Amino acid sequence: MRVKIGVVVMSKRIPALVEPSVLVWARETAGYSINDVAAKLKKDPETIEAWEAGEQRPFMGQLRRLSEIYKRSISDFYLPVPPQEPPIPHDFRRAPGQVALMYSPALRRQLRFARERRDLALSLYAEIDEPAPVTKDRISLDMDPEAIGGRIRKLLDIDFEEQRRWGEGRASYNAWRRRIEAFGVFVLQFVGVGPEEAWGFSIVEDTLPVIGINRRLSQNARTFTMLHELAHVLLGEGAICDIDDLSPRDESEWQVERFCNRVAAAALMPELLFLGHEAVVQHDPNLTEWGDAEITHLARTFGVSREAAVRRLETFGLTTMAFYLSKRRRYQRELEDKQRREQGSVSDFRRNMPQEALSNLGRSYVNLILQNYHEDRITLMDASQYLGVKAEKVRAVEDLVLR
Repeated sequence: MRVKIGVVVMSKRIPALVEPSVLVWARETAGYSINDVAAKLKKDPETIEAWEAGEQRPFMGQLRRLSEIYKRSISDFYLPVPPQEPPIPHDFRRAPGQVALMYSPALRRQLRFARERRDLALSLYAEIDEPAPVTKDRISLDMDPEAIGGRIRKLLDIDFEEQRRWGEGRASYNAWRRRIEAFGVFVLQFVGVGPEEAWGFSIVEDTLPVIGINRRLSQNARTFTMLHELAHVLLGEGAICDIDDLSPRDESEWQVERFCNRVAAAALMPELLFLGHEAVVQHDPNLTEWGDAEITHLARTFGVSREAAVRRLETFGLTTMAFYLSKRRRYQRELEDKQRREQGSVSDFRRNMPQEALSNLGRSYVNLILQNYHEDRITLMDASQYLGVKAEKVRAVEDLVLR
C-alpha cells in the first residue's frame, strides 16, 4: 500500500483472485471476443487469454474495467463457478444457411436486463404477498390469424370506437400497452440497439412473460411490434424479431414471422371493420392503386403505420404486392431522410429521467415498485435504484403514474 497525507490508498496492483472459467463466462455472455476486450483494455490478446487460462490474474483495477465492459457487478466475478444462463430467445432474424445472427453486446445486455427486471418483479410480488400474473392462453400455427386477432381484442377488451378515439402515435401505443400489461405481460422498452438489429423480443414464461420494444421505432411501429411479440408469447416461444417477413430466410422462420404479423394486423385492423371502412367502401374496386389521402385515413383510424395499412389492403386482394413494395420503399426513404435531418440538427434537449423510467419500465412495473415502497417493503434508495432515478425524483415518477 501507499500512504499519502495520512490517507491509506489501496494499490490497483492487487491481483484479483477470480476463477478463470468465470472470466470466460462473463466475456462470452456479454458478447465480446478476446480481441474486443484486448482493444478496450489496450492490452495484447495474449494477456486476456492468459487470464482466462489461469496463467495470470488481472489486477483489481483491470477487474473493475472488465466489470464496466461486461456490465457485471464485481461480486459476479467472485462466483466459484459460472452460473447457468437462461437461453436466449429464438432468433427469427435468420437468413437461409445461418444458425443464428450475431447477438451484439448491446442486445445481449438488454435481454439480460429484461430477465433481471422480471426476477425483481417476482420478488416484489412475493414481498406484498400477491401472486404474479399468469398468462396461460395459447395459440398454434394451424389456427386462423384473423380469428386469433379477434380473440386478442376480446382478451384485451378492445372496443373499436375507443380505438378510433385513440388515433395514432403515442396515445394509441400507450393504450394498447396498458391493456397488454393488464393482461399479465410486462412490456419494457430498450435502448442502445438499432432497429436494423432488432425491433423487439419476447421472453415467454407462464408467469410474467416479458415483451421488449425498441425505443428507436416510431410509435406506430412500436404498437405493431408489441402485438407481433404478443403473438409469440401466445405461441409459447420467445423470440428476437425484426418483423420483416419478406427477406429471405428459412421456411419455418418465415412461416412463424408471417403468422405473427398476420395476427398483429388482424388485432389492430379487424377484417370486417377494415373492409367496412369508408375509405375502402368508397374506393373504386377496379383500381389497385390507392391515393395517399386514402392510405393515411386508414392508418389514422386504426392507429397503424401507412405501410401496415397498405399491407392489409394487399392481404385482402385490394392492391398488388408490387404496389405495396413501392410504397414500402418510399416510406423507408422518408423515414431515413427524417432520421438524417434529426441527427444533423442541434438540440438542447434535456432528458426527463422520471418520464424515461415510466416509459421504459411500464406502469405495471413502476406501480409494483411504488406499492412495495409505500408498504415499507423496500427503502427509498431501493425504489430509486429499481426505477433508475435519483431518490428525490421518485415522487416525480409517482406523479406521472397518477396522471
